[in-house]
Amino acid sequence: MADFKVIMEALLSHDNETRNNAEEQFNSLDVSLKFSHLISTLRMEGSSEEVKTVAAVLLRRVFLQLEYKDLIDGIDPTLLQSGRAELLMAVQQEGTSVAVRRKICDAVAELARSFIDDNDTNHWPEVLRFLFDCSSPEQPQLYECALHIISTVPGIFGNQMDYWIELIRQLLSQALQNPHKEVWTEAFKASTAYISFLDNTTIQQQFGELLPFLLTVLERSLELQEDDSLLKAMIELAERCPKLLRSQLDNIVELMLKVMGTTGVEDSWKQLSLEVIVTLAENAPAMMRKHTTKFLPKIVTQCLQFMLEVEDEPEWLVADDTSDDEDNSSNAIAGETSLDRLANSLSGKSLLPHIISNIPQMLQSADWHYRHAALMAISAIGEGCERQMSPILADVVGAVLPYCQDSHHRVRYAACNALGQMSNDFAPTIQKKFHDKIIPALLLVMEDFATPRVQTHGGAALVNFCEQCPKSILVTYLPAIVAKLDSVFKVRLQELLQKGTKLVLEQVVTTTATVADVVEEQFVEYYHLFMPSLKYIMANAGGKDYRLLRGKTIECISLIGLAVGPEKFMQDAQEVMQLLLSVQTLSQQGEMASDDPQISYMISAWARMCKIIGPGFVEYLPVVMGPLLQAAGIKPEIAIVDSPENQQNFSEDEGWEFITLADQQRFGIKTAGLDDKCTAMQMLVVYAKDLKNGFAEYAEPVAKIMVPHLRFYFHELVRAAAAEILPHLLECIKCKGTEAVKTLWGFIADKLLEAIELEPDAEIRAIMMDSLCKCIEFLGLNCFTAEQYSKVANLLKDSLEMCFTRAGERHVQRQDEDYDEQVEEELEEADEEDEETLKKVADVMHSLFLTHGSTLLPFFDQLLPIFTSMLADDRPPSHKQWALCVFDDLLEHASSSCHKYQSYFLDQMIKCVTSKHASVRQAAAYGIGVMAQFCSKDFSQACLDALPLLTLSIQAPDAKQDLHNINATENAVSAVSKICKFVDTGVTLDTVLPLWFSWLPITEDKEEAPHVYSYLCDLIESNNLLILGPDNSNLPRIVSIIAEVCVEDALMDGEQVLLRLLSIARHVQATGDSVWNACLQRLNEKQRTCLLTALS
Repeated sequence: MADFKVIMEALLSHDNETRNNAEEQFNSLDVSLKFSHLISTLRMEGSSEEVKTVAAVLLRRVFLQLEYKDLIDGIDPTLLQSGRAELLMAVQQEGTSVAVRRKICDAVAELARSFIDDNDTNHWPEVLRFLFDCSSPEQPQLYECALHIISTVPGIFGNQMDYWIELIRQLLSQALQNPHKEVWTEAFKASTAYISFLDNTTIQQQFGELLPFLLTVLERSLELQEDDSLLKAMIELAERCPKLLRSQLDNIVELMLKVMGTTGVEDSWKQLSLEVIVTLAENAPAMMRKHTTKFLPKIVTQCLQFMLEVEDEPEWLVADDTSDDEDNSSNAIAGETSLDRLANSLSGKSLLPHIISNIPQMLQSADWHYRHAALMAISAIGEGCERQMSPILADVVGAVLPYCQDSHHRVRYAACNALGQMSNDFAPTIQKKFHDKIIPALLLVMEDFATPRVQTHGGAALVNFCEQCPKSILVTYLPAIVAKLDSVFKVRLQELLQKGTKLVLEQVVTTTATVADVVEEQFVEYYHLFMPSLKYIMANAGGKDYRLLRGKTIECISLIGLAVGPEKFMQDAQEVMQLLLSVQTLSQQGEMASDDPQISYMISAWARMCKIIGPGFVEYLPVVMGPLLQAAGIKPEIAIVDSPENQQNFSEDEGWEFITLADQQRFGIKTAGLDDKCTAMQMLVVYAKDLKNGFAEYAEPVAKIMVPHLRFYFHELVRAAAAEILPHLLECIKCKGTEAVKTLWGFIADKLLEAIELEPDAEIRAIMMDSLCKCIEFLGLNCFTAEQYSKVANLLKDSLEMCFTRAGERHVQRQDEDYDEQVEEELEEADEEDEETLKKVADVMHSLFLTHGSTLLPFFDQLLPIFTSMLADDRPPSHKQWALCVFDDLLEHASSSCHKYQSYFLDQMIKCVTSKHASVRQAAAYGIGVMAQFCSKDFSQACLDALPLLTLSIQAPDAKQDLHNINATENAVSAVSKICKFVDTGVTLDTVLPLWFSWLPITEDKEEAPHVYSYLCDLIESNNLLILGPDNSNLPRIVSIIAEVCVEDALMDGEQVLLRLLSIARHVQATGDSVWNACLQRLNEKQRTCLLTALS
């Protein structure tokens, strides 16, 4: 113990070496020794406050690393028993300061957490009794301790919560009403933490009676303005249990608005108060729309009021580096981001009227702050109000444009900001409708040489506009845009050489790159204006201050090269490659910092060079791949955040971001290098996809990096790239032989299946399932082991059952008291999300049937009940559609054995031919078609039964009303074609063929068109009188059908069926001018031109 005392004292030393040596000594101790000595230190009367504080902190760290099993196995039971008792006595020890007691409570809380096993049993019952023993109004310090422990570990009661719940409620209620500030403060935190922890809404409601007390305590805290942790706890409660607050919603919003509007309140408190309202809006939008409509004008006004608080600092105007420009702690930014979030959560229908009632007057104000705030508000609300603003977009654009030439530079900047943001939010409508107004306005802004910040922002807005502008539109402005970019480029390049300023030049380089990327080969004639200067910058702009300029120049050169194509770019390709290699060498020699922006630009540029050069790029891979693999393999700093206090140790200003995973565990991740990592992984996909065999040597090392990242939950795009590359890696390594493919797939398969099962994001899950499909189709029969086939079956079953469960939850939500049309829109989006999952399940089944045929049937039998259940009359259309698609694949790819399944699907398939839902009709019609084509021997009567229903579907009034109906109708026409062609008996062709002929042409469904037109060719080539008509009277109609096929590109160039159709047209042409001219007269000009072009 004496030696340990020395270690403890050394840990407090101001000398780094002494302290580091002490830490090493402490870390080398056995856990039992740490446990006993630290608790003894806490209990020792002679220990100083500093030593006790360190002991308590170290003890908590020890417990943080231990789970229940570690405690039982690592510490002697007797020592553990006595140590726990001593620790609780240390909390109660007289003379202990408040600060030390709190640290000891943190250790108690962590030890209690460690004593909760996987079954949620707390194996330290004494601590629960301790909590209630301490909860006495007569001993406020201990009362505070008990509450602090509960707030730190709200799950401390484990699976005994139901037993204790009434006592807990009483404890919290009494504590909130306690006269001591320390007690009611800690009671607020404990109450919000405990209620947030409860995952049962019904149980949460039992604590609703605490809300008036909570609000009283919060109001007291706001009056004192000493501790903002209560406001933060309120935000947490609003996020986790928003509907619990319904009964006090008016009081909460009024209180928050009061704080925001009170002079003298600190900005941070005002922002937290606004955050309470916004958090409620995001987590219970329907409730807020329904119950707080009367407050919306005040909330919007307060946000706009915040946005007025912008200072016109001289430094802003002359800054040449804007990376640290935005003060995220300012009221202006808080107001702007809150408006954005409110618009997205409450919807434009609720919010836009209150914006519109404020903006016009603000724009007319003589005070530039108001004009600036109004324009920034327009920028903020576009995404959330897109539907409501679209009809008045002309008015909005018209209102913003004049301010591009406002007398105040900040307002001009805000106008550019609004146009740039709207170019994203309303694309491509805004580009198509207002290009003639916005492009000239932004080009005029780019003449503002006196105000570099505004000139730069004009260039940035032009980037946003051009990125989603149709090429055909942008090309018409290309001479004017290029002339402006060229003039600004030359002036600012000279300025760089003379003064070293670079802000505008950086932007012009980016804008030039964007324009080239959109107009592609049309940029060829302007290539000479930019490439020499870009190469000069790349070769000569050295030094740390020019890293971003150099990186953007690298990006611009590679995008221009990709746009103009190899033929034009190859004259400079060798020089550019050498410049890239010189930058790469600096990176490999460690002369570039890890945060150097050039690295990211370089990674993307190499991939573009690969696309330009093609297979010849393989020789550069040894240089490129080292840094690329290094960037892809970056391991970001990750921390477990176990409490709000702990989260405060990780500042967002230092690059920390926070996420909560499915098990409610909260993590912090330091984002430095994360974007580079993501870019690198996306570029690896490009190399594997484009170089194929040339990438074979890297397939295995790349797989070793990518496969583990299938479960990298800190970045969706990283997981997406990891999934997307897998089938390409298999294709790359194919040249090494089947054993190499087998080994690589052995490394991938299980991990991919596990990743799909655990993936929390629906879009990424879809990408992973798409990758699985491609792998199956590449590998073919027996691509899985028996165990893996079972995993795939379970995966598909779980995916379907998850969709069914979510559909049931949405049904309940539609009965909710706050249900409204905005909720319905959100539920419909969720419906679409589940439809995508159903589609991916059907896609996997398609890939399996395609590659396995009838051998898949034992696997299919495991899923048959669930697919059959999806055809029930009470199921949603999407369930029927995708179940029918699976049975379609059964008919098409397991035709020899599918007859034994007809009782499961046949009646419903025939019935669905006339479904009122186009997607269901299409799936059913396709199934009847493949049934006729591949299984007519076993299903001839079914085909005959379906024929009149197909006719009804085709002739329905809305059969060609929209694209969905057209596709369903054309599938039905194709099904009739196949029945006529493949069903030997029972079809009355004299009746059916004239009808079928009248339904032509079909032009939308490119997969079914070849079947239909192949049958038409068969009939014409066999001189079928029903098609040719008496005395070939139907020839003009036949020629018009062929012409429409050419107009609509219904068949691919060179496709055999198209050649047969054109041969028939030539045959008609050869019969004589009179017949041919009569046919041409039936055609419109477009049909005539396309047909004659095809024939020539």
